[in-house]
Amino acid sequence: MLTFHVLTDFSATAANAMQYAVAVARHVGGQVWLWHILPDEDTPEGSCFHTGPDEIDVSIRHRKLAALATQVPLEVPCSYEVIAFRNPIERLNEALGLGTGHVVVVGNGNPAKLLTPATRSTALHLVRQLTQPLLVVPNTFRAGPVPRRIVLDTDRRAVRLPAAAATIPGLLAQLTHSRYPLTLTHLPGDVERLLAQLLPEVIGIHVYTSPASPAMEEIADRLHQSGLLRGVAHTVATTRFPCVELGIRHVAARHRADLLSFVTRQRTFAGEQFLQSVTAGLLAHSSIPVLTIAEV
Repeated sequence: MLTFHVLTDFSATAANAMQYAVAVARHVGGQVWLWHILPDEDTPEGSCFHTGPDEIDVSIRHRKLAALATQVPLEVPCSYEVIAFRNPIERLNEALGLGTGHVVVVGNGNPAKLLTPATRSTALHLVRQLTQPLLVVPNTFRAGPVPRRIVLDTDRRAVRLPAAAATIPGLLAQLTHSRYPLTLTHLPGDVERLLAQLLPEVIGIHVYTSPASPAMEEIADRLHQSGLLRGVAHTVATTRFPCVELGIRHVAARHRADLLSFVTRQRTFAGEQFLQSVTAGLLAHSSIPVLTIAEV
């Protein structure tokens, strides 16, 4: 069973992320775990997790989290925990483990923000600390139907992924699986509806800035080698754009995607250089939910 670990600070942004996670969990037969993190102020996590008024003690936060859990529909099992440790990420990693079946969910309160203050971003901190998939839900995207049009970005370099990455193709397959039978009758428009159901709703993309386009076979092979679309019907597309980050967002909008996925590369983790990376830009600025997994 897939578990969606939602980090909440009781804000509207966190509530929106929780509603999104609940909708996806209900669709795939998963469960939700709510976490509220109380880090020490003098730790790296102190500036990355909003905790609300300091005068609210831990017992009150427990009650608020329990009340929030009652808002989760009965068909979606829900647990919760307050993390009041000096190193909350250590506790979170301990709970998640290294295996499959876990997705960490956080909200993004301002997809239009500059990257300079993004050093305090929860998502940008977590993506450098966790080995499990991370799902970032911007507050500009309201929970509704589960995502069906999915764009997965790749580049031309080989990638090594942790065992937890196997969660992603299983999740994408469940999201895009049609529960309705394929029918073909004499009625007008049935052929178009049949083709619409047969065409893959997942697109593997590659955005390049060089004058020459890479071979489509090369990009398809790279997607295959990553394993992120194993067992998931998909098409492949390449696009030339002056800026990779803007190009990825442009392609996602052009394909009317409601979920963007990619690999977070370890080479981008060095200090302030991370804020200049495509990964950081997409996590900070995407107006649709982002699902990422960090490279080993």
